[in-house]
Amino acid sequence: RLPAGNHYSYFVILSKMTKLRTRRRNAYRQNKIPLRLFIIAILLAIINTAKAQSQPQLQPLKPSNHTKNVAVIVSSSTFYHNYRHSANALTVYQSLKTHGGFTDDNIILMLADEIACNAKNPFKDSIYPMGSHNLDIYSQAQVDYTGNDVTVDNFFRVLLGRHEKYTPAHQRLHNIDSDTNLFIYTTGHGGDGFFKFRDVEDYTTKDLRGVFEQLQIMKRFRSILYLSDTCQAFTTAPNTREENADSTLGVLKNVYTIASSLKNENSYAHHSDSNIGHSVIDRYVFHFVTFMGGFYESRQWWLKMHEISLKDAMVNSMYDTRGKPKLAANVGWSDLGCRDRMESVPLSDFFVMKNGIADHRDDGDGLDVDMDMDMVLIEDAVDFGRGWDRGASYIAKD
Repeated sequence: RLPAGNHYSYFVILSKMTKLRTRRRNAYRQNKIPLRLFIIAILLAIINTAKAQSQPQLQPLKPSNHTKNVAVIVSSSTFYHNYRHSANALTVYQSLKTHGGFTDDNIILMLADEIACNAKNPFKDSIYPMGSHNLDIYSQAQVDYTGNDVTVDNFFRVLLGRHEKYTPAHQRLHNIDSDTNLFIYTTGHGGDGFFKFRDVEDYTTKDLRGVFEQLQIMKRFRSILYLSDTCQAFTTAPNTREENADSTLGVLKNVYTIASSLKNENSYAHHSDSNIGHSVIDRYVFHFVTFMGGFYESRQWWLKMHEISLKDAMVNSMYDTRGKPKLAANVGWSDLGCRDRMESVPLSDFFVMKNGIADHRDDGDGLDVDMDMDMVLIEDAVDFGRGWDRGASYIAKD
């Protein structure tokens, strides 16, 4: 409060304050549009950052080495309520053929129960992973093993090439050697350290490890990608520190493992169909195919598999921008004992078939006939003599 006699000073101060408020108000009005633009620019920057995080951060990849690729795809479940497991296997099978250029000569497909022919299936001879009246993935499939032929013994015989004398040519993997990249996909029911076949038998992690060691000794592969899609899937990983410590062979070389769940975690279905009456596909396969570009025409990453790494396509893609798993389970992975880290290996090393590999077909007498075609080599064979101690066992999120 001003003392008496200073009324003039009071009104001067009040006038100056009023003018100052007026100038500030006018300045705000003049800058209102730039301020709004500034706020919009910040919001756009946040949106673009989120989009960038949703896309894989591409790292320099090793040159592709897929001069010859083969795949073994297994659905080990029976009964109609396991519809989704057959759909998983057939989705991977059709992806290799449609987008990777694989032929049936390079794929062994094992379906423990041909759900398409099940009496409960309202759509005979068809399997729809996206629901009824969408894409049928069964009609053009060549199933090599089905029913009682889908056994642990036959699965291991396919990998090792130790068949019974009169096993048909289409049930064998041909021309397997140290230049072969082998992709193994298994889907069905499993638990801590085991994977079930038809609910009557199973293989354990030790069993699978023993087969992989034999493959290494026999030089039947250059690299292996083992993808396990089941409950507690990572517990069957053959290339962990624990398994290496228990083995007389030591480090298992050049085997990559990816699993849709960790110990004490489950593998879940993605969606069901009211007409089919059950779940029609599991989350891992659904999200992988969706990330790559979908079930239909080739687009997005299906066209650029040589530009995206195994880890980005098959591990990182299973998490959203906040790091939350899309599967309600964490993805397990390991590149322990591998010359190249998983983030530097292109997806095409296992998902793209090189044209020109020696093609084997049955000449009608049960004998294999080699029809050598022009071989296109991307690079010289990997030097297996060094670098095996590199890598470690990882669990996403890392």
